[in-house]
Amino acid sequence: MSSLDELQALLGEPVGRQPNLDDWNEVEQYVGSALPSDFKAFLNAYGSGSISGELVVFHPHGSSPLLERMRKTHQTFTERRDRALSIGDSEHVPYPIHPEPGGLISWGYATFESGVLVERGTVAA
Repeated sequence: MSSLDELQALLGEPVGRQPNLDDWNEVEQYVGSALPSDFKAFLNAYGSGSISGELVVFHPHGSSPLLERMRKTHQTFTERRDRALSIGDSEHVPYPIHPEPGGLISWGYATFESGVLVERGTVAA
C-alpha cells in the first residue's frame, strides 16, 4: 500500500480531479529542484485545502496558487530575517530563506502554530 493509499484510507477518496503534469513545472523551476513525488501526488489528488483544520497545503492551480504563496512567504521571511540579522539577532532566524542557497522552502502552514512549514536544503524527488 502506497503512502497516498494510506492517506486515502484516512481522508476518503478524493473528488475527481484531473491533474495536469505541467502543473508543477513553474513551481519546480522556481525552487530549482523537483518536489517529492508523493507530495505532488497528494496535491494532484486532493488539491489545496486544510487537513483536519490544522495543516494547510496548496496546489499550483488552487484558489491560492502555491507559487504565488511561496514567493510572498519567501519575501516576507527574507525581510524578517534581514531585519533580525541587522540588529544581531540570528537566534530567531538561523536559516536562510529560498532563493538563497540552502534556503528554507515554504509549502504550506500549520494553523495551530501559525507557522510556515519548510524543507531545509535541496528538495529531492
